[in-house]
Amino acid sequence: MKIAFSLEDMHLGGGPKFVLNLGRGLVEAGHSVTVVTQRRGEWWREIASTGMHGYSQPQPSLASIAGQAHRLAHYWNQEAFDVLFINIGGLNYRAQSALHLVNDCTAIVPILHGDWKELYHISASLTPLWNVAVGVGPAVQRGAAAHMPYKPVVSIPNGIDIPSDAHMRTRADWRSPLRVLFVGRMIDAHKGILRLPKILSACRARGLLVHLSVIGDGPDRAALENEFAALDLQDMVTMRGALAPADATAAMLEHHVLLLPSNTEGLPLVMLEAMAAGCPVIASHLPGITDAAIEDGISGRLTAPNDIERWTSHIADMLDPDVWRSHSRAAAARARARFSSAVMTQAYLDLLDGIARGEFPLAQSRRTFPSPFGLRDRLPLRLQQYLPIGIAPRLRHALNSRRPV
Repeated sequence: MKIAFSLEDMHLGGGPKFVLNLGRGLVEAGHSVTVVTQRRGEWWREIASTGMHGYSQPQPSLASIAGQAHRLAHYWNQEAFDVLFINIGGLNYRAQSALHLVNDCTAIVPILHGDWKELYHISASLTPLWNVAVGVGPAVQRGAAAHMPYKPVVSIPNGIDIPSDAHMRTRADWRSPLRVLFVGRMIDAHKGILRLPKILSACRARGLLVHLSVIGDGPDRAALENEFAALDLQDMVTMRGALAPADATAAMLEHHVLLLPSNTEGLPLVMLEAMAAGCPVIASHLPGITDAAIEDGISGRLTAPNDIERWTSHIADMLDPDVWRSHSRAAAARARARFSSAVMTQAYLDLLDGIARGEFPLAQSRRTFPSPFGLRDRLPLRLQQYLPIGIAPRLRHALNSRRPV
């Protein structure tokens, strides 16, 4: 099959890493795969190493939303993709607004990477245009199915590359100070990163010997660094910035515990990668998400997001070498058994087989739906900031009014 992945960019994050993992598996299975983005990003160069192709469409300075959408749809149709996987999200607006222009012979498969109302609402507004949706974990699949009971939604858990035996032999054993790690986009509303200084300060107050490494970048990085400085924690923290995927994986082998203080997730790849590397995860308890991977007290620890004392107690437990080694072994075994890229790829191959058999037909042609673009959407983007209404509400209204029941 000829397959495309559509996402906003290839910056450090779970969505791009998911595409790299799955795309590699689909290429190895004999499919042709192209990654299509609005912007490139730090991980753009990783695409070629997986055997995939990359296409990032230029955006002229005088382009409009409607113009960008038409050019993108023209590319998809010209390439005649059999399947278009699209990451759903507010930043991928151009691709989402182009779906009504895609030829009916292309199956559209939205992938929901988070248990967020915004993603469900966007997907629901587009239901006449897609064939089958994927939720990346149990909570996401349930949430999507509840919002879209009239459309097929399947659950395919995220998968990750399992470290080789040679890599695992480099796994750092327990030692003091305990090396604690955070990896992710620095967006506090999503990742809860401003809990990290509070947790570290509580560790210092209890005399716990720990050192935190922070890998990633994002809009709240300065706020995080300022909070570390305000609490005089600079000697306990190393800010490492955004790293290539292989370097982030190597860091997990060097560290003892990963902290995941998120407010919301889908099925975070960083959690699965850390587990596979024998780096137990202490995570916010997000039902159907983190507890779908972590067995509390066995392969990791779960806690209420704002219970700073509980976070600190879990870190203190890992200062016992026997406790840490037990969790490390259990985490690696669970990730290998349930969350490998091979398991994920096979599930997507099964889905592609179903698509090829015609199991997910459209109720009617996409071309029967009216254009959602108004005058504002045809103006250059630099002028639209002066006008009061955007494409998103208009697109939802146009498609919701024609949604099947």
